[in-house]
Amino acid sequence: MFKGNLASQVGALYKPEDQRRADAFQIYYLAVNAGVITTPLIVGTLGETVGWHWGFAAAGIGMLIGLSIYVAGQKYLPKEDFVRGSASARAQRPPLSRRERLITAALILMIPVLAVAIVPNNQIFNAYLVWGNEQFDLVFFGKKLPTTWLITLDSITSVAFLAGVAIFYRWYGKRRREPDEITKLMIGSAFSVLGMLCLFMAAVSKPTGGKIGLLWPMAFHLTNSIAFAHILPVSLAFFARLAPATINSTVMGLYYLAFFACNTLVGWVGGLYEKWPTPRFWLLHAAFAVGSGTVFVVFKVFLSPYLLNGPSEKAKKDLC
Repeated sequence: MFKGNLASQVGALYKPEDQRRADAFQIYYLAVNAGVITTPLIVGTLGETVGWHWGFAAAGIGMLIGLSIYVAGQKYLPKEDFVRGSASARAQRPPLSRRERLITAALILMIPVLAVAIVPNNQIFNAYLVWGNEQFDLVFFGKKLPTTWLITLDSITSVAFLAGVAIFYRWYGKRRREPDEITKLMIGSAFSVLGMLCLFMAAVSKPTGGKIGLLWPMAFHLTNSIAFAHILPVSLAFFARLAPATINSTVMGLYYLAFFACNTLVGWVGGLYEKWPTPRFWLLHAAFAVGSGTVFVVFKVFLSPYLLNGPSEKAKKDLC
């Protein structure tokens, strides 16, 4: 009841054609990643050094603060947003049109594609850490840095590029036509491929009997963060814009099934790390990004004209 409805509210703040919706979801993910950076420093530190009850209490206080901000900010939301969600409005909801049913079906079919698309990013929290702990040169001034700091590094670069990509498209949109969501998903897939190729290069360039330097891993985190900024917030904006108003929150809830499917796949694929040569393992992840990017291209060419611009006669023929 939290994620789907919250994302639906963010999407409802903008008109259907307003490209700022993607920027809003980048800010949304910016806050999420800020939490990823700060929460271990507060909750984790209290739990490990003072007592776990203090850590859990801090988490509860944080949730109360967030809830207070949310309730206090209701007055800033458009009034029509609440009218649409009233009991009388729900009783008068018309049935879904044929086009709305097609849009919903297309969005549901995109869920497994998104699951595959974010496997390269989510493998950071699984086999990547095992590999980094075993093979990366993490020793600085005679002391080995914690492997989990790689997650902090990734969160910092993600936050930086979420903000940077949003600023770039605001600048770009004033000079040229800003790409739509599907095009941004294609761009994100391309950067995801580059990120996996950086890990491939790190694996093949490992010196015999030595450790992997952080040049290629750093390049991976940079390119993958650009991919992250083009895939996760943009796909959320895409679902929020296209999902029919009467079932918007439900469709947004279904969107998060992509993470369930992705993490299930991440766990299964991660088991191949000990069985396959490492370069081949990361090439498989590059193939995931290529495959999902190809589907986004197909969606853009064949379905996008119908779903995004309405059922013109040409689009109807193309769809058939």
